[in-house]
Amino acid sequence: MAMVLDSFIKRCRASLQDFAGQDACAALGVGDDVRALLATLSRIDAIVSHDERRRILTAKVDAWVAQVKDAMYDIDDAIDVCVVEGGKILDDDDRPPTPKVRCFSCFKPAGPRKFRHEIGFTIRDIDLRLREVEEEMPRLPAGSRHSDAKRDWFSHNSVYNNFYYTVKPQAVGSQVQKAVGGLVPRMLREGKKKVDVFAIVGAVGIGKTTLAREIYNDDRITENFPICVWVKMSKDLSEVAFLKKIITGAGANVGDTENREDLLGLLSSALSKRFLIVLDDLDNAGICDNLLKDSSGDGVARGRILITTRTEEVATSMKATIHRVDKMDTKNAWELLCKQVDPERDSEELAALKDCFLHCSLYPEECPIQRFDLVRHWIAEGIVNAGDNKLLEESAEEYYIELISRNLLQPDPDNVEQCWITHDLLRSLARFLIEDENILIYGQQKLSTSLSKPRHLTLCNMENSLEDPISLKQQMSIRSVMFFKSPNVRAIDILVESAPCLRVLDLSKTSIEALPKSIGNLVHLRYLNLDGTEVRDIPSSIGFLMNLQTLSLQGCQRLQRLPWSIKALLELRCLRLEGASLSYVPKGVGELKHLNYLSGLIIGHDNNGPEGCDLDDLKALSELRHLHIESLDRATSGAIALANKPFLKDLYLSEQAPVTEEQQQKEEQESQENKDEKGKEEDEGQKVSNGQCSGEKLAEASEKIWNELTPPKSLEKLVIKNYKGVRFPSWIKGPKLGTSFPSLALLDLENCMSCTKLPSLGLLNQLQFLQISNADSIVTISSEFLGTTVDSPGTSFPKLQVLKLRNMKKLEEWSLTVEETQILLPRLKSLHIQSCPKLKALPEGLKHVALSELHVEGAYSLTEIRNLPKLSDELHLKDNKALQRISNLPMLRSLIIDDCSKLKHVAGLDALQHLRLVFPPSTETFYFEELIIFWSIAFPRWLEQLIQKCKGLRRFELQCSLSLLRSCLDGGKNWHIVQQIPEVRIISCDGNRYIRYNKNRRIYETNAQSEE
Repeated sequence: MAMVLDSFIKRCRASLQDFAGQDACAALGVGDDVRALLATLSRIDAIVSHDERRRILTAKVDAWVAQVKDAMYDIDDAIDVCVVEGGKILDDDDRPPTPKVRCFSCFKPAGPRKFRHEIGFTIRDIDLRLREVEEEMPRLPAGSRHSDAKRDWFSHNSVYNNFYYTVKPQAVGSQVQKAVGGLVPRMLREGKKKVDVFAIVGAVGIGKTTLAREIYNDDRITENFPICVWVKMSKDLSEVAFLKKIITGAGANVGDTENREDLLGLLSSALSKRFLIVLDDLDNAGICDNLLKDSSGDGVARGRILITTRTEEVATSMKATIHRVDKMDTKNAWELLCKQVDPERDSEELAALKDCFLHCSLYPEECPIQRFDLVRHWIAEGIVNAGDNKLLEESAEEYYIELISRNLLQPDPDNVEQCWITHDLLRSLARFLIEDENILIYGQQKLSTSLSKPRHLTLCNMENSLEDPISLKQQMSIRSVMFFKSPNVRAIDILVESAPCLRVLDLSKTSIEALPKSIGNLVHLRYLNLDGTEVRDIPSSIGFLMNLQTLSLQGCQRLQRLPWSIKALLELRCLRLEGASLSYVPKGVGELKHLNYLSGLIIGHDNNGPEGCDLDDLKALSELRHLHIESLDRATSGAIALANKPFLKDLYLSEQAPVTEEQQQKEEQESQENKDEKGKEEDEGQKVSNGQCSGEKLAEASEKIWNELTPPKSLEKLVIKNYKGVRFPSWIKGPKLGTSFPSLALLDLENCMSCTKLPSLGLLNQLQFLQISNADSIVTISSEFLGTTVDSPGTSFPKLQVLKLRNMKKLEEWSLTVEETQILLPRLKSLHIQSCPKLKALPEGLKHVALSELHVEGAYSLTEIRNLPKLSDELHLKDNKALQRISNLPMLRSLIIDDCSKLKHVAGLDALQHLRLVFPPSTETFYFEELIIFWSIAFPRWLEQLIQKCKGLRRFELQCSLSLLRSCLDGGKNWHIVQQIPEVRIISCDGNRYIRYNKNRRIYETNAQSEE
């Protein structure tokens, strides 16, 4: 039942009707057979919807539903074969003496007459089977055979009539809403405890997670708790993994840390702001002991922990406030059902949604479901209905969102690009409904199954030798094969050769080195994923895959070439090539007019050969939504490359990466090997001259190509990388930039190393994320960057939330000066400045910006950070060698200082609650008023003064040398400072020694007293 039968029949009928009107049908001479089969399908369709609902109750119904479904699969396969072979016959009739590349067939030549006879016999046989099944169908009540007759069964229930038109559709009932209304105020109320625990207790599947999610997403919660973390618990979750999930969920970085004590230190640091931690499906309270102990420390902000559990003992042991979830009463159950059921909703769309969810159960429960791949699996299986003026992919994305809104899928909180089935019960239900079609194998499990015609095969933790996981007879009917966690699998020849009906083949992250030539026989294949494999070559027989829609070769680092036959894949919709080691992409990609996702497209050829694809080849690809172009500097012209791209949303443009010093030295060494020493000096002078000339020509050529490009207004994401021009392209400059890109939300300018001036990016009204990196020639960022002038007052960067400046080696000055009538960066929350060694000062205009976090790293010329009255959450300073002064940050709550050895003055941090200092082993001295104070002896004076003045300081963390750590021991030189702070954590640089101190709870723990 992986396919919902009524929708499957409708799709087969639509496909047959479409085929019946094609020239290929007439060429094969099967028009009468197809029309007879359509008539039979129409009669069966009238009753099958009713009876499939009864199949789990009636064995007889179950048997004939299975027979009908087998016939539908055969029809689906037959249509593919007819289209391919019919097209071949038509091509043969019109074929000139030279054969066309696009004429491929997965069948051995049998002659047109013989094939006409065979396919006609196949269609008649399917029709006969369906007629026999029709006679055996159980008798139904009068009127039930008409699928178009509306069953107004809701009209007999007064509850539906009372609620349907007055209550807005929601995924939760009034009992859940009432529970949320009661729990949220209690969680917001300040109690005696610093961290209160709340527990939602109830039976399996009763709605605990739904209630927790409603609380988690409540606006009052998000307003009062800046840190919200959701952890899905499982039996195999270790304490280390558990701590990591909370720390990363709170926005901190754990790096490679595996030490439990280190993680506990990071945990306390991460929870420096009010927090809510949700532990979903907790069955062991012991794993939370350290969390409860550590989160109640003085250095940690006040917070709440919300758990869902099946056992009240778990909640009691954690001293939680318990909320019990009971079953819905009849009235509330009907109310919720009626909110979700829409009598006007297209039944085909709902059936497709069911199919999509059932397909999700094919994934092993421990493996996240990747959104990008999932929606294309659905399309390959034919279960997505194209909407009006929509791509199949866009409709599939809507299905995905709806499954989430219906609580059937849950997005991964750590990665929005993947999800999980919400509940084990839902997975069990889905697997029960497809148990007659799906086989799931773990490792070298010896499978014994009675399934005569399995349709889906999922393989997890497989070893190198793939010894016939299922019988050859069973493989004949398989439509999808997916591998998970099987990096040792190297060969799949037998499986490919014995599974002619395959539509989905996912070999990603296996060690496949080569595809068998027989891959071309899989005429039904629509999805082929080889991401991250060891494949070295793609056989030319891939051109026979006339129905292939998705070909993914991401990260195939050993793949150096693609076959010319790739241009015969006329149904291809998605081609992913980024990360592959290709020297060129063959010409002809522009003939694949159904492409809507194209990434990693390499322009030209490594050896300047004529075989490579050029920008002009893109002119006919009008359906593109995502386009990623590399080696743009090889293009000969860009005038029409991006024309006629009205739907393009994501655009990635990149030239070849600059030659590194090592590569340049190697090339010079090789060029000099055959030269005499006599002419070396002359050659050196000529080399400099040629280099300058070459650089200017490269910049001119680059600017010419880029200026010819005309990106469409529909863009939402734009990445420009390795641009070699001195001036940015004309289309990203000028006063009309805002109207040129009215929807642009993300802009990344990377490795534009020759550009000396930034465009007026402040004119981009929808821009939310901006990153500028490796802009080596920019010395000054002037107010022109904001895009506002005296004559044009307004708001600069009205929606920008994140700004990152990275690796700008020559940047010295940054100005944000605006007029009083102008508004500057009203929504900016996060500013990152990294590796800008010559930047002398932060812009004065930042004092007007309500930043939440500021990260400054590697600003070697920056001497002070001052006058940021609106900076609130966190200031992170790392490796700023000249920094001496921090002052006037009255709202700042958290300060992290890592390797800023010349710092000597910190003041005006009245709201500071958390302070973290890191001194790596290389930091041996501290400079203070012309005196050198060895850190192994004493703390700097500013630290003592800061601790005395910041009455709200609750937590102090220090990572330092062992000698400094020991000076903080009870009775040591710095103990008088340590004992003033409510909570202190000190750890040695190697992580082996620590001090843990809590003033109010009278905790003092250390392992640093021993000299060993």
